[in-house]
Amino acid sequence: MKKFLLLFGALTLSLTSCSSDDSPSGSSDSVLLKKVILTSQDGESKSTVNYTYNGNKIVSIVDETGSMNYTYTGDLITKIEFKLSDGSIEQVNTFTYNSDNKLATFVRVEPDMDWGHKEVYTYNADGTISVQSYGGDSEVQTSVGGTSTIKFVNGEVAEIISITGNQPDRKYTYDDKNNPAKNILGFNKIAFVDGEGTGIAHNEVSETTDGVITGTYTYTYNTSGYPEKSNDKIDGISYSTQYFY
Repeated sequence: MKKFLLLFGALTLSLTSCSSDDSPSGSSDSVLLKKVILTSQDGESKSTVNYTYNGNKIVSIVDETGSMNYTYTGDLITKIEFKLSDGSIEQVNTFTYNSDNKLATFVRVEPDMDWGHKEVYTYNADGTISVQSYGGDSEVQTSVGGTSTIKFVNGEVAEIISITGNQPDRKYTYDDKNNPAKNILGFNKIAFVDGEGTGIAHNEVSETTDGVITGTYTYTYNTSGYPEKSNDKIDGISYSTQYFY
């Protein structure tokens, strides 16, 4: 889930100030991302990703291949549907929360495959989160997939350590600037699902998977400290990203 901005088909919001300017800008904590343009290293491939909101609640993220469609219960994200451009549903993610409004379970189902993945979270006194994962048919009840521990630094996912099972170990580093997702309601609650982390308050600078650097990101920022452009390299593929607020 690298840089939540990127739709899975491309690789994983209008301003509340009501600006209609498409230039990379923004000057307040109410800034929300409107559009992202991804360009391949050779400049031949380009994809545009658009974001829509209801207030600070994300409604959809759409590119040429399909869309991610969000459902809230109160202020919490409870479902994401991944739809292809023909309207068919490729994947459904559901989220439940405990009495403290912390994420309790995450379930990913792929209807065509009749297959699912489930994670159950336990919050520890030292600030880490223990994860028990399961896999199986669409009811996600058939087998234990493994356990892992999530560590945080300054509120961001810093490390995901596999305890049992075959999940990869991941480490993340961040800058000290504003992440385009920081003002989206509920995103901070789900920043660590599906065995990967993503920046919320700050922008990811690097990802290491099983000791190998698999992603690097360098940014230029606007005067409010939000990215206006980045040069990205993920799994050996390079491209640039432009951000519009």
